[in-house]
Amino acid sequence: MSFKGDLEDLPIVDVIQLMHNTKTSGILFVRGRKGESQLTFKDGYIVGASHLNNSLRIGEVLLSHGYLTEENLEKALAEQKSKGDQRKPLIVTLIEMGLIDPQDAYVGLRALIELVLIDVLTWISGTFVLEPSRTVSEDTFAYYPEEIEREINVDVQSILMDALRVFDEKLRDGEIVMEEDLEEIEEEEEPGMEITADLLGLDNLDTIEKKVRGVHAALSDPTGGSRQSEEGVATPIPVGRQQKSKAEKSPSIVAKLNEFISTLPSFKSTPEVATAVLKYTAQVFERSLTLVFHNGQLVAEKSVGIKVPKDQGASGPLGFRIPLDATSMLGRAVKTTNLQYGLADEYIEKMLYDKIGSPANKSMLLLPIKRHGKTVFLIYADFGAKEPLDVQIELFDMLADQVSLALECGF
Repeated sequence: MSFKGDLEDLPIVDVIQLMHNTKTSGILFVRGRKGESQLTFKDGYIVGASHLNNSLRIGEVLLSHGYLTEENLEKALAEQKSKGDQRKPLIVTLIEMGLIDPQDAYVGLRALIELVLIDVLTWISGTFVLEPSRTVSEDTFAYYPEEIEREINVDVQSILMDALRVFDEKLRDGEIVMEEDLEEIEEEEEPGMEITADLLGLDNLDTIEKKVRGVHAALSDPTGGSRQSEEGVATPIPVGRQQKSKAEKSPSIVAKLNEFISTLPSFKSTPEVATAVLKYTAQVFERSLTLVFHNGQLVAEKSVGIKVPKDQGASGPLGFRIPLDATSMLGRAVKTTNLQYGLADEYIEKMLYDKIGSPANKSMLLLPIKRHGKTVFLIYADFGAKEPLDVQIELFDMLADQVSLALECGF
């Protein structure tokens, strides 16, 4: 299921960190007026990149910094060509042929990814599309998310920190400009201003530590102290200069999901997790209700916007019970453990709305949370007296996956 959005509404930094936090594999396409750039993820780590319609390739980066010779590049390209559709990414080919040191390959790939990130950070408008587990075979350097035999993983948190630091420094010094400012400059100056490796300070790659980072590498604290992140625990990162309208923007729903995922290891019980999921859901929907599955029934627990006004937060247990009908939407959600979003069926109208009142529109969400493959509880949510909004259902799918994983591994 693809995940789409607008850069004005969902900052790209939030989306990239979400990919990392949820250990997603796939291709993130970012499109703006300059063209299209891509970031390739494997289990939440960046393993490949494409800069502005392949305007800069990994081979060029490695050549420019002396990590690769023209002769060896030609050898690797010839090997790729001979393999046809079975060819491997260029970096993998170079390493397997012994034509480049793996650490040099890592540094070059990291430089290309950082270049892509810093460029995209200047985009005020545009769109993104995440294609989970998609393969890319047409270019010569992107990795294949589903079948990577040899990986060079770039830690997302680390490279975002570095990219944002360089971005802020260059923006402060006037060496790069935001897209909205660039439009004004282009009216006065010649077009063709291009963000290059030299301009971004990436030409001195020899000063970058040549170390292939491990899983969940610790992050440096920019204040001078040291901050360690436990393995398996997402660490929130500063996001540099934010794109804001004249009125201060509130955090995006993606940023809130990142924050929620980072708190999962701190929960000590299933009821605590259920309340947290209920509150997150209430940030999108007007009414939310926790239904616990027990002995063939759904038991109504805490709610938001039903017993008391939404701004008062979660209320105490409602206590009523709903017998489970296997043919109803509730029954299918519990049995399949799959999210459902659509119009409420007659069973929900009869058994649930009779207790909590009918919403103005029957559009609703059923979000099952499972443990060891079986539904433990589900969240019901609707828009109450308001009109339905566009909902990024994919985010709730990610949420359910992360919560279910926490329940299985945490306690």
